[in-house]
Amino acid sequence: MDKRHQPKGQMPLVKQRCHRCHGSGRAKCPICNGTGEVAQGADDNGNPKFGRCAGCFGLKTMRCPVCNGEGFA
Repeated sequence: MDKRHQPKGQMPLVKQRCHRCHGSGRAKCPICNGTGEVAQGADDNGNPKFGRCAGCFGLKTMRCPVCNGEGFA
């Protein structure tokens, strides 16, 4: 912030650590809930088949939507 545009008597903005990712920039995937895999149906015996999550591609985390991966909100 430029000093010319800063309101008089106020402190400059201080970035705080993101509350969702705790500063890492990565948050748990909301599609698979952090497991990395999603149910894709059942096999011939009725047992569930699991495949890689399309949201995180099996990595279990994705870029934090609150801080946009920066780590500070």
